[in-house]
Amino acid sequence: MKALTDILRIALVILLPASIQTHACCAKVSNINNLLDSLDKVVEQRQTAIVKRQTVLNDFKRSLEEKMTLDAESEKCRIISTEYIHFNSDSAIYYARMAVDAAEKTNNKDAIMLSDFCLLKAYTRQGTIGKAYEMISKIGGIDSVAPSYQPTYAALLLDFYVRINLSGESKEAKEAWKRYGKYLNKNSADYDYFATFITGKCDIRRVEKHIDDLPQPSFIRALLYYALANEYKRRGEMEMSNSYLILSAINDILLGNTETASLLELVQTPLLEKDLKRSSAYIQVCVDNAKQYNDRLRALPIMDVQSKINKRFNAAQTRQMLAITVIAVLFFISLVISILSTRMSVARGRKVKESLEKLKVMHTKQTELVEQQKMLGEELKEANLRLGDRLEAYRNDFVNVYQLVSTYISYEKNMFKNLLNQLRTNNVRKVISILNSGTEIDDQLKNFYQHFDHAFLSMYPDFIHRMNTLLKPDCQLDESMTELTTTLRIYALLLLGVNDGAGIADFLHISSQTIYNYRLRMRRQAINGDKRFDEDVAHLY
Repeated sequence: MKALTDILRIALVILLPASIQTHACCAKVSNINNLLDSLDKVVEQRQTAIVKRQTVLNDFKRSLEEKMTLDAESEKCRIISTEYIHFNSDSAIYYARMAVDAAEKTNNKDAIMLSDFCLLKAYTRQGTIGKAYEMISKIGGIDSVAPSYQPTYAALLLDFYVRINLSGESKEAKEAWKRYGKYLNKNSADYDYFATFITGKCDIRRVEKHIDDLPQPSFIRALLYYALANEYKRRGEMEMSNSYLILSAINDILLGNTETASLLELVQTPLLEKDLKRSSAYIQVCVDNAKQYNDRLRALPIMDVQSKINKRFNAAQTRQMLAITVIAVLFFISLVISILSTRMSVARGRKVKESLEKLKVMHTKQTELVEQQKMLGEELKEANLRLGDRLEAYRNDFVNVYQLVSTYISYEKNMFKNLLNQLRTNNVRKVISILNSGTEIDDQLKNFYQHFDHAFLSMYPDFIHRMNTLLKPDCQLDESMTELTTTLRIYALLLLGVNDGAGIADFLHISSQTIYNYRLRMRRQAINGDKRFDEDVAHLY
């Protein structure tokens, strides 16, 4: 029996996952385990933090219904956009645009500058790089900005060049630091964060002093934790790096922050490589965050990490099945030996019975573990499908836009060639007739509308259904339509953030008065009254 016990012990040590083997832990590892336990508890309460965050945002938005000056409205919209900047990028952009519109009507240069900063930050955080470049061009060079605003603008520009590469190690980020780092206050948290993250020159005591002076939790505190994690990673001190990544993730989740990189980076560390349960739970949070935030920069990295977790899961499942098989064989051998031993000694028989009960318990636990891993695999597969659909929609929109541009260029070339041939033959009347005819333009507009409708309905397939929830029963629309009406196109643009009549008219090539008439007619069909209808549409998603 002693020999059998030794065989079982050796087999279990070889085959079972390292996460359930007994081993000595040093003080630092123990501390990391405590931090991971804290992170697990915070993840379990994540939804509560998000609900609290949404409640605060709703209170801010309700305050916009009060009568106020344009200056006050612009300031209020900047505050709401700043609150949304860590929660939902679409909403952050929407309110930043409202702030810009209100500020430009006042001609208040300070308000316009602050609103432009707000919109630049929102575009940067979402990963809408083209729009962010446009805002930088609109604001101008940093020397053209008033000295009092230069530190703020410098921090925004540094944030932009770090985020477009998802790294402070890029050439663009280092060049940006040379140009704009000098404008930051050298005693500020911003200066130490960017200096650490980009240059690798970190004064750890200064950063820790900033952290001690900040409330817990706070967004800046999370950033400084993240910077320290990167600094310790450069030094090869991975336990310290992992500790600060966990602290950064805890801060983010407690704040309801869905725009976060620390948790995604933590999942990729060797610390969690064999901890499939935690890896799966954390990557699911990352998937939910990307969906909530509409994060275009981190969607692909999240999918890559999910793929690696799936591979580790399959390998672990194979090991578990092998372990169960070996245990079953050993169980059978022990049963045979137990029967023989029982005939020799009643006392020895009792020991065998106890061993069999222990093996049964172990077998049950192994079976439960396999079932849990299967459930985790299904959850990961479902999350992969959701992200894959989102990326496919982005790819289709990209192709549709450039196909439309290519078609229009071909039309322009053919028209130019036709007119040139007519002029060479002195057929001026024919040229005038062609130019007076609107048929070709109408065809191009029809083609443009079809592309727009297809792209929009691919991104928001239940748009017409959601619109019907805002309309009276006798005014509801046909949800089987595959193309949008003019009215629906107007509200589709409103949903995308084009909320002024002139901008919509230019986009659809119809008059502003026509836009006004369509919107007035639609508001009269609304359930909640015409005053809130446009805002309800803007918040459909």
